[in-house]
Amino acid sequence: MPRFFFHYRTDDELIRDEAGSDHADLEAAEHNAAELAKAIIDKLAGQGGETRLPRTIEITDAEGRELLYVVFWEGPKIGAGPASPVAPASVH
Repeated sequence: MPRFFFHYRTDDELIRDEAGSDHADLEAAEHNAAELAKAIIDKLAGQGGETRLPRTIEITDAEGRELLYVVFWEGPKIGAGPASPVAPASVH
């Protein structure tokens, strides 16, 4: 099973995934990145952090080749209740 690395980029920094994780294919890795994105937004929202700025999870292979960028942010508030995360968009 191939190993993928999920590097988290903000406007200020790149947090590198040094361990990586195994996934069946790039599509499975993309789903993992979407889950990571949701967890990041949930954590930021719980800490009162800025959630509307675009952020990226950059998926690379074991050799460091860039395979996919998943861009995400919290979407605008519509109606009563909390804002909801925007579905991550993939950039191939």
